Amino acid sequence: MQEEYMDYYANFDEEQRLVCQNITRIEFDTTINQLELFTHSAETLTEFGAATGRYSIFYAQKGLDVTAVELVPELVAQLKQNAVDQNVELNVYEANATDVSFVPNSSQDMVLILGPLYHIQEESERQAVIREAHRILKPNGVVAVAYISRFFVAGLLAKMSSTLISPLILNELNETGLVTSKEVDAFFRTGYFAKPSEIENLTKSEGFRIEKHVATDGFGRYIGSEINSLSEQQYQAWLQHHLLVCSEPSLLGSSNHGLVIARKYS
Repeated sequence: MQEEYMDYYANFDEEQRLVCQNITRIEFDTTINQLELFTHSAETLTEFGAATGRYSIFYAQKGLDVTAVELVPELVAQLKQNAVDQNVELNVYEANATDVSFVPNSSQDMVLILGPLYHIQEESERQAVIREAHRILKPNGVVAVAYISRFFVAGLLAKMSSTLISPLILNELNETGLVTSKEVDAFFRTGYFAKPSEIENLTKSEGFRIEKHVATDGFGRYIGSEINSLSEQQYQAWLQHHLLVCSEPSLLGSSNHGLVIARKYS
């Protein structure tokens, strides 16, 4: 399973994913906006699953001391090159988010986990990732945990192909968060899709207190072509509306991505 995951991201254009269309831009813009309250006073930040460095480089440019952790060698190479191209200094490690023993205990103000949980199918490994974040955070440090909603994925399967709408596939997704059908691509076969309440419970069980929980995309993915056709001025208007309502609990679960922000007990 990990080999299939590694191959998928080795050949996927992750560099452009967050900027290539409005419905993906809103993920980045919302995440940055929601983290602003917590990052403005931070000095040290570690990102698990940094990919090509879109977030890590952004925060390094803001003056933070950033450690970027990424598992896929091809993404690590691109991350390093991006840092050079943008004249940014980062501490970069090729490693699994379940073990970041190279980061000292209680040394970080912020930890970002904005992708690893999308593909960690074993509960014990998801717990290990959150536990590592807790270990390296200072007292009162903040973790941001992104997830993909299994409720959204059910609708996405319906849009992809009617052949995917079967009791077998939908029950598996609803009960386990997995989609193992050979009819879907590697992203889904290697994915883990969570319930919003599950991510809250996961962070709380490892010693965190929930500060915020937002629907990162809202319902924008359901009207994707309309959002993508917006002018820049219209997109900014939609973004401002979305930022006003993204904390509305009724939107959680229907959003493609969710974001839980939590603080380590002092």
